Amino acid sequence: MGIRKKYVHVCPTPALIDHFDVSKAIVVVIDILRATTSMCVAFGNGAYCMVPVASIDACRSYRDKGFLIAGEREGIKLDGFDLGNSPYSYMTSEIRGAKIAITTTNGTKAIKAAEDRNAKAIVVGAFANISTLTRWLIEQNEHVCLLCAGWHDNSTLEDSIFAGAMVNRLKRNFVRYQDTALIAETLYHSANRRKRYYLRSSSHFNRLIHLNLQQDVKYAMRRDTQKVIPILRDNVLVDICRGYNVSSVQTRTDRIA
Repeated sequence: MGIRKKYVHVCPTPALIDHFDVSKAIVVVIDILRATTSMCVAFGNGAYCMVPVASIDACRSYRDKGFLIAGEREGIKLDGFDLGNSPYSYMTSEIRGAKIAITTTNGTKAIKAAEDRNAKAIVVGAFANISTLTRWLIEQNEHVCLLCAGWHDNSTLEDSIFAGAMVNRLKRNFVRYQDTALIAETLYHSANRRKRYYLRSSSHFNRLIHLNLQQDVKYAMRRDTQKVIPILRDNVLVDICRGYNVSSVQTRTDRIA
């Protein structure tokens, strides 16, 4: 008998995560503009680990533990923090070997939502690592829940397009679960040829353009710029492409004090 196909789900926002049984699924957290894109860039440039933190004060406390602190609210870098949420800020030499604590408006909230619901595993997805992530998910043969971070618990076009791209790549090996997966894939097909043009009417695109972050948007739409898979272990994101075992979700990492 062949391997039984698993389901691929799409959860449009963290507010709906209770409708999905993520305890049996690998959750892919998606925040294209910009948290998960920036996380992929950080690991691609040699970051040792990243700790996703819900609150500003909790993130700030990591500075005394030797961490760089990264923070953003409403698209704007937090005062007094080392880093914001632009992928370009993670392309410097100081990132190599760094431990980073990060808090963002939507992305870290989505990670915490998946963690609070006891997801089987939590990984970070973006166009930046789409091919590397797709291959790994197929190898795992576990249920997959594509969790879109959105904006303040509302759906966003860019996260939905990426979820649809993942569904399109996974559907030969996975069964699409419910109409949310089909809707996302249909949206992806509509937007695939001209994603940046398609996004011009989206709220988050225009929010970032108003903040003069056009280059961040352009970078976030580029595919396969980083061969990384950030995965959450003991509340810490690490890159399992540094010697991970592709046959198992159970990846051993050192606990960060």
